[in-house]
Amino acid sequence: MSVPFANGSVHGEISALPDIVFGQIVASGIDSLTFIDFGFHLPGHSTHSVTGLLVGTWQSESLTFQEEKAGSGIYEENAGGTFVLRPPGFAGRTEWNGQCRGRYLVFSPEAVERKIEAPVGQLDIGTTTCSLSDRMTVFHLLTALGLAAADRDSPTDALLIDSVALAVLRACGVAPGASPRKTALTARQVRRIRDLVADRIGTPLSLGEMAEAVSLSESYFVRAFKGSFGITPYQYVLRERVALAQSLIRSGTVTLSEAASRAGFPDARRMGRTFRKVTGRSPTAAAR
Repeated sequence: MSVPFANGSVHGEISALPDIVFGQIVASGIDSLTFIDFGFHLPGHSTHSVTGLLVGTWQSESLTFQEEKAGSGIYEENAGGTFVLRPPGFAGRTEWNGQCRGRYLVFSPEAVERKIEAPVGQLDIGTTTCSLSDRMTVFHLLTALGLAAADRDSPTDALLIDSVALAVLRACGVAPGASPRKTALTARQVRRIRDLVADRIGTPLSLGEMAEAVSLSESYFVRAFKGSFGITPYQYVLRERVALAQSLIRSGTVTLSEAASRAGFPDARRMGRTFRKVTGRSPTAAAR
């Protein structure tokens, strides 16, 4: 007996619910992105019908993938780590013959179009199944997203989700990569972004909102931003939050929880982790 499931723009049936869900992000509002990091202890199978775009990684001793297309038969058999890319309209079946770990990032058609500025119907995206060693960039990106989604005490940063999603599209060849020509924001656009981040430092800010503020597509904006600032938008926002929190803590007028809230961190614990990542020290040590 199978269990029906729906995960964003993917639906189907699964032999049993995952034995463990390490982390999950449910699509909401304009994000239209869904992510799940899951594991099974026993063999099983699932079917998938994709209306958007699915990018995933599987890790198991033995895997079988079948595309449900006339005359297609067995699509591919893999052992160990496997990368999968499933375009709109894909329908197929996956079987695993032992313990397995899977991570799926699912884009709605609107999310893909918003990030690459092109209708999904015009994209030439083929079904791909290959060794994970050929797509290690995607593996590391989804692993990072899984670590962020594992913290169920606070929502995953929208800017992080957007940034990872765009990087995944680029790593898969769906979105254009970096141009050999140097791209940068204008001085006016730089000022607009600085002001926007300062005004919104205590509230969630998405990549789409930043790009829209300077009338650019998300893909072009990220390239131009890095050309001007030398870091990604997500890294810049984190550094600005850390700088504000340091200033607040140094003033001695607020608690760590208050500093975290005013600087846009979900809580003092998450702020502490970010401080150690950015500065290599705890919030109080960094403030000193």
